[in-house]
Amino acid sequence: MKRKKELIVILSSLLVIVLSVSVAYFTTKILGTGKEISVESADLKVIFTSGSGTINGTNIEPGWTSGENTFTVKNESNGTYKYNIIIKDLVNTFVTTGFLQYKITSSDGGYNMTEFVDVPKSSTPKDEILAYSVEIVKGKTHSYSIEFKYTNSTNDQSDDMGKELSGTLYIEKGTEKPFDGGTLAEAIKYYNPTIGTRNDFSAPFTTNTANTLYKATEDGTDVYYFAGQDTTSTPINNWVKFGKNSSNQDLYWRIIRTNSDESIRLLYHGTSTTATDAYIGTSKFNEKFNDSMYVGYMYGTSGSQESNRTNTNDSAIKAYIDNWYANNMTSYTKYLSTTAVYCNDRELASGEKYSATGSSFNYASHTRLNTNKTPTYDCTNDNDKFTVDASTGNGKLTYPIALMTADEIAYAGGVAGQEAPMWYYTNSSLESSTGTQLWWSLSPMYWYGYDADSWYVGGSVYPGNLGYNSVAYSYGVRPVVSLKTCIKYSTGNGTSETPYEIVETSSGC
Repeated sequence: MKRKKELIVILSSLLVIVLSVSVAYFTTKILGTGKEISVESADLKVIFTSGSGTINGTNIEPGWTSGENTFTVKNESNGTYKYNIIIKDLVNTFVTTGFLQYKITSSDGGYNMTEFVDVPKSSTPKDEILAYSVEIVKGKTHSYSIEFKYTNSTNDQSDDMGKELSGTLYIEKGTEKPFDGGTLAEAIKYYNPTIGTRNDFSAPFTTNTANTLYKATEDGTDVYYFAGQDTTSTPINNWVKFGKNSSNQDLYWRIIRTNSDESIRLLYHGTSTTATDAYIGTSKFNEKFNDSMYVGYMYGTSGSQESNRTNTNDSAIKAYIDNWYANNMTSYTKYLSTTAVYCNDRELASGEKYSATGSSFNYASHTRLNTNKTPTYDCTNDNDKFTVDASTGNGKLTYPIALMTADEIAYAGGVAGQEAPMWYYTNSSLESSTGTQLWWSLSPMYWYGYDADSWYVGGSVYPGNLGYNSVAYSYGVRPVVSLKTCIKYSTGNGTSETPYEIVETSSGC
């Protein structure tokens, strides 16, 4: 014979409103007792329409139900609000699952559940949100019924004898539901549900882009990128905390985009989100500049594009980056993609003729970014596709790290020759991430006939400007790495306050 269970249920169902856009609306007034209880603000009204607002029970056995508690939420403001339904100070010490359950129903646009689900467990009081960011428009009323039940079962339920369920139902200001597990790539799409496309890259992209990803292609594969300008009210949530440097300081990065191998490309941001020195140091792109081959991240010998692209010599900046990686990042290699391509595009612009010295010519990026305003993620020559794994590129990288391309700057909102303080330029305080320091991209731009030039990004003197100069200048170095697509998400929503973090494992995935 089934044992009876003792269950003390105290659900004091006073609904307290904290739904408002200004301090004035937080003032509430409680009217009546029992089922006449209501809580009013200047704009929102919540009223219990049935039930006493308190659930009491003793010696409750399987089959028990609380009955329905009904209430309404009415928006009397001039705008739209979002609210959560929450159990405050929930205690649920029941042991078994699948028996103690609840359901919230609404037939007029409120939050509606089609079936009962388990009441969350908690041995100590904690707030538990039952419904996130329910939207209610001006003049609308949402009607609700909430029911709790303890399901009858043929299984022995004696482990739940004497357990407790208690708490208080509240309405509070709407918040975003956290991502509850999966890969980092899935979390990024969860927190950025709006997918946009862009066709005009002729001006700095200052559109409100909060919680938005933009879609493009790389080698025929859909990729997603962040674009736009951080503001106080609409920051771009592409922050990642990943790894530690040799001084055991946390490292911060900003997500540039996904790659065609579905890995996630990150731009270095130093040891804090407020850094104004978000670069690992300064370096010339190359020690020499008097031959067109010196635009190469690696280069071969002079005389032809083909000989330039044999990639037998490290550039000065590649040696600098590799040295930093060897001293700071080798223990994190297991998390990084070896197939992601870093494009050092040395194709010539249409109609241009190669010259090692003497006659000048433009590289393809000059026409693409300076003239036509048509960036691309594609990399057409395999010798320009810098990778660790030769299956997807040239296999010439010692470590899976390089630099951001000028095309990636353009996709992110930058424009050649114009100030563009986009997300890649600012820290979380909306200041220059690199102070006055300019920093190198990976992309060749021009051969003057005596001087090899590549693209750089401006610091605070030229905010976010995509410019170019001789590879012999020393500018800031901001490395780029790509997290594998299989990397598991741990926590965070991509804001500077709570950046994305990954699950660290012995194998990486």
